[in-house]
Amino acid sequence: MRLNLVNFYFWVIACCVLPNLATAEIIADSRQLYSQASAALKADNLDKYYQIKTKLTHYPLYPYLEQQEFEHDFEKVTQQQIDRYAEQYNEIPSVSILQKNWLRYLASKKHWKQYITAYESSPNSGELYQCHYRNALLETAQPKRAFKDINDLWNAGHSISRACDYVFNYWITKSQGPQSALAYQRFWRATETNNIALARYLQRFIKTKKEQQATNRFFQVSKDLSLLKNPGFMTGDALSSRKTYLYGLDKLSRKDPLLAANLWVNVRTKLSFSFEEQQKLNRNIARRLASKSNETTDSLLGQLNMFADEYIHNLRFKLALTEQNWQKVHRLIDQLSPEEQTQERWVYWKTISASHIKGLKPAYSDAFENLSKERSYYGLLASRTLQTRFHLNPQQDKVSESLLEEVSSNPAVARMHELYQLNNLYLARREWNQFTRGFDKAQLRTAATVLHRWGWHNMAIAGVAKAKFWDDISLRFPMPYSTTFDKLAGQFNIDTNWARAVARQESAYQPYARSRVGARGLMQLMPKTARSTAKRNDINYKNIAELYQPETNINLGVAYLAEMQEKFNGNQVLATAAYNAGPHRVKKWLKQRGNLPTDIWIEVIPFKETRNYVMNVMAYHAVYRTLAGQPSHVIEDQSAFRVALTEATSAQQAERLRQFVQTNNNATQTQ
Repeated sequence: MRLNLVNFYFWVIACCVLPNLATAEIIADSRQLYSQASAALKADNLDKYYQIKTKLTHYPLYPYLEQQEFEHDFEKVTQQQIDRYAEQYNEIPSVSILQKNWLRYLASKKHWKQYITAYESSPNSGELYQCHYRNALLETAQPKRAFKDINDLWNAGHSISRACDYVFNYWITKSQGPQSALAYQRFWRATETNNIALARYLQRFIKTKKEQQATNRFFQVSKDLSLLKNPGFMTGDALSSRKTYLYGLDKLSRKDPLLAANLWVNVRTKLSFSFEEQQKLNRNIARRLASKSNETTDSLLGQLNMFADEYIHNLRFKLALTEQNWQKVHRLIDQLSPEEQTQERWVYWKTISASHIKGLKPAYSDAFENLSKERSYYGLLASRTLQTRFHLNPQQDKVSESLLEEVSSNPAVARMHELYQLNNLYLARREWNQFTRGFDKAQLRTAATVLHRWGWHNMAIAGVAKAKFWDDISLRFPMPYSTTFDKLAGQFNIDTNWARAVARQESAYQPYARSRVGARGLMQLMPKTARSTAKRNDINYKNIAELYQPETNINLGVAYLAEMQEKFNGNQVLATAAYNAGPHRVKKWLKQRGNLPTDIWIEVIPFKETRNYVMNVMAYHAVYRTLAGQPSHVIEDQSAFRVALTEATSAQQAERLRQFVQTNNNATQTQ
C-alpha cells in the first residue's frame, strides 16, 4: 500500500511542469479512475476497487484512497496500520482525518483498550476525544488516571460535551467531586458567558451558606433589575458583587441604556473591576446608548470613555457626524494621536470638517491630495472631490516562472490541484493551509499566483491578502464569468461592474461558497430570497443546488440587485446596503437618521459588516471600471453610485476644497 514515489514525481512533472495535450489526457484519465475507485468502494464492490487501485499508485491522491479504504471497514484495521499510515504520510491532512475517524469509531464500538492506545499515539486532544479517553480509563478500571486534572476539564464557562457525562457522573457520585469552591468558581465563569442555564445547574454543588446567598442574589437581580439601584443590596468588594453588577448592568443596558450608564459610572470606581471587565461593559453600554441618543448621550459617552477607548471615541464621532456638528467632528479627530490622524478615514473627515468651519482653512491639503491617489473607498471619495482619476497603483514586478514551476511541482500542490479539480474544496483548503504554514510574504504570493492560474480565485485572493500584497491587482481583482455578467447586467439594466463588485465582496468568486447563515454561491443568495426573486422575474429555478451554478446564481443575484435599485429609487448605495442587510433594515436606518449626505450615511451605518461591505463594493466597482477601460470617477453617466455621491458632503464642499488644494500647491511651488 506504499506510494510509488518515482512514478509520482514523473506524474508531477507531467502534470504541472510540462503540461500538454497528451499529459492532460493522462491526468484526466487518472482523475476519472480515482472517482470510479471511490464510488466502487462506497458500493462495496471491492473487486472493482482493487482492480482500479493498482492503476493509481502514481496518482497524487493515492493516500486519500487508502484513507477511504481504511474507513470503509474499520473492523479489519489495526492500530499498527494506522500508525504506519501516519508515519508514511505525516505531511498530508488525510492523516489527521483518519486518526479522528478512527478514534470516533473505537468509541462508538466501545473498544476501550484500543481507544486508549489510539488516543495516546494521536495528537488529537480536543474535548470530545479527551472525554472518550477518560471514559475508556474508567471502563478499564483506571479511575485514578481518569480523574487526573479533571477539575481543569470540568471548570469551563460553557456546557461540556455530553460524551463527558459518564465520567463526570462517576466522579460526582463516587469521588465526591466537584468541591463547593470549584463549583462556585465555575458558576461565575458561566455567568460571564451568559450561560444562565449552566449557572442554575451548578448551584446544586455550592454548599457554603455565604456562597449560596451570593448566587441567590445574582438570580434575584437577573429577575428584578431594579435591585441594581439599591446600594445596600450587594455589599463589599466581593467577586459575587462585581459579577452580579457586570451581568445585571449589561442586561439593563439592553432595555434602558441611559439608566445603566448612570448606575455604572457611579459603581465602577467603588469596586475593583479589572480593566478588561470595565472596558467590555463601557463599550456595551456605550453602543446601546449611542443607538438611542438624546441630548445627554455625548456627555455620558465621554464619562464612559475613561480609558481613551478608540471604540467609544468613534461612537462620539459618529454622533457628531450625524448631527453635522463640524466643530465637534474636527475637535474629536484632533484628540486622536498624530499617528492615528494619518489614517485615510481621519484625513478625509478632518479635511471635510475643516472646510465647513468658517474661518478655518481646510486642513491636511497635502494628505488629502495624497489620499485621492489611493485605491480605496476614501481614495475614491477624495479623487471624486478633486475631480481626478481613480488610481489602481498596480504591483509592477511579477512572480518569476521558475518560482511558479518550483511551487507547482511540490507534491502538496499536486494533491491540492487534483482535489480542486474534483471539487473537494474542503480537503483542498486543508492542503493549502498545511502547505503554506510558515510561508513568508513572497512565498505566499507565489503560491497564490499558482492558484490564480487554476481559476481558484477566492483562495488566491485570500493568499495574496494574507501576504499583504495589496497592489497585486491581477490576483486581487480577477474577472471570471465576464460574458455572463455582461449579458445579465444588461438584461436587468444595472451596471456590470457593480454586479461584479458585489460578487467579489460576497464570495471572491467561489461558486460553492456557503455562509454560516446559509447564503449560497457566487453572489451569496439565501434560498428564500432566490425563490422569491426567481418567481418575480420569471427565472427558471428549481432547487437550492442550482445556486451553486454560476449562471443561475448570477442571474438571480443581478435580478435582486436590480430590484433593490428600483426599491431605493436608483440609489445604488442604499441598494448595496439592502443587498447585504436587507431592505427593511435600510428603511429603518433611513427613518431613524433622516436625510443625510451619502458619505455620512455610509459612515454611520450601524452594522460594521454592512458599513465595510458598502465601502468595499464602491471601491471594487471603481477598480473594475478602471480595469474595463471605462471612466473611473463617479461623475460620468451610467456609473453606479454617481447619483448617490453627488449628495455627499464632500461634493457640497468640492469647489472650496479644490481651490484650497490648488492655492496651497501654488504657494508651495513659489516657496
